[in-house]
Amino acid sequence: MIRELAMAREARKHGNEGLARVCARRASGWAIQQYLLNDNVDLETPSAFEYIKHFRENAKHEPKMQAVLDHLVQRKVKDSLDGDSYWPLKDVDLIDEAEWLVHELLGDLKE
Repeated sequence: MIRELAMAREARKHGNEGLARVCARRASGWAIQQYLLNDNVDLETPSAFEYIKHFRENAKHEPKMQAVLDHLVQRKVKDSLDGDSYWPLKDVDLIDEAEWLVHELLGDLKE
């Protein structure tokens, strides 16, 4: 997870926000997977995104956690068929939120 978050920062540094979001989601999904496995819950899927969706939909969360989970499942949007897609959450830093989620669920991690 630490490496995936570092990859997210590196992608952003090189102007690749799409990859940065993918890496942030993967790190978050893996943290949720580990958290659920600690409670003997295994979704039996390799998809980090499925873990995020499951955790978001199947538990009651504090408002900040719910907001972060909502942001993690947000997709790019298009206003028209021929328009460009864009990330609608301009004031949201998905990498920071992913780092917060990992820490919140698993505490401090060592590489």
